[in-house]
Amino acid sequence: MGLTSDDAKEIILEKVKEFRLSDEDLNKRKQMRREFVELFTPPKIKNLSPEEYFPGLGKKDDCIGYQLEWATRPLGSIKGGSMAKYGSKEQFIEIKKLLVDLTNYTDEMSNFYTPNGELSDKSKALIADSQKIRGMKSGRTVLGKLLSIYYPNTFIPFFTDQDYLLKLILKDYSEDSIGLEAYIKNNDLFLKIKEEILSEPAFVKIVQQERLTNDFLYKFLYFCFPRTKETKEPGEEKGQEKERFEALETEHYQKLIHRNFQKLFDNYRYFDEEFQNAHEGHYSTEDVGIMDFLCSDRSNNFVVIELKRKSTDRTLAQLCRYMGWVKENLAEKEQKVYGLIISESKDIRLEYAIKVVPNVEIKQMTLNIMIGNF
Repeated sequence: MGLTSDDAKEIILEKVKEFRLSDEDLNKRKQMRREFVELFTPPKIKNLSPEEYFPGLGKKDDCIGYQLEWATRPLGSIKGGSMAKYGSKEQFIEIKKLLVDLTNYTDEMSNFYTPNGELSDKSKALIADSQKIRGMKSGRTVLGKLLSIYYPNTFIPFFTDQDYLLKLILKDYSEDSIGLEAYIKNNDLFLKIKEEILSEPAFVKIVQQERLTNDFLYKFLYFCFPRTKETKEPGEEKGQEKERFEALETEHYQKLIHRNFQKLFDNYRYFDEEFQNAHEGHYSTEDVGIMDFLCSDRSNNFVVIELKRKSTDRTLAQLCRYMGWVKENLAEKEQKVYGLIISESKDIRLEYAIKVVPNVEIKQMTLNIMIGNF
């Protein structure tokens, strides 16, 4: 296999002996897609109300967001993360136009890729429009899942796990794009992996070519490389044990701060109160990680809070990544984005690095225990 690493090839050829996927399962997926496409035609999408697009506004069966998030989970899960991934409500007209364009093609590779595997003009147009919509600039779940539902012969339902799988399968992989562009480019890599698998006689002896559909590949690669699998390098055990211990302590601090958030930060409120209250303050970006706390201050500016037991200059880099995501995906032109590091201790490298980042400050966290009568 040209792109696939030898280790991945060995796993694939071994696991195919155990893997089973029934025709009933495949037919259920086809039927689920068919019903979705028949319900949400381009003319229907053009006339959607906000309640028929954004989940959580009351509608279910005839709401695209609800259908994508919950009702069609067997077609690839995008559950979790902030509702910002559906785009800004203020840009609903632009969102509908993008969705109409996205769902108005036929399921042919030539609509999305040139013969040499480059992005087609239609793909580039979709990407350009998605980058104008806050919340959709960097996420690849909502638009990616729609593409995989309307064009199942062209798109494979891997979304936020694309990078995870490609790093395990390919000899060389680097993340060089975000959002819809990343989804479409990575999808081409999965299609090439599919071609390479089909070139292996040992594989084709077990799985006939016509059965290796994109649905089959989706289930099979997760079977080969399950998301819960931990890959460890030699000598990593000790360092990972220390990281796990510190992560548990930080998780405990997260819960304490969440429970006492308004006492500690009377000038702040959670940006997405419903989601963050249900997740102890966390805010998921889908694409660049999970923030400890995302807040708005009294001037309606954003504040990203990063919580650490011991903070270093790497903490600052992580915080700046989150701040950049907020600036690009959520903030209006007049809104500022601030960062706050909260930790028990800090090192000298952070001390120097933070001097040249004016919108970030650091505060020390101390815990006081008092014992008294009820």
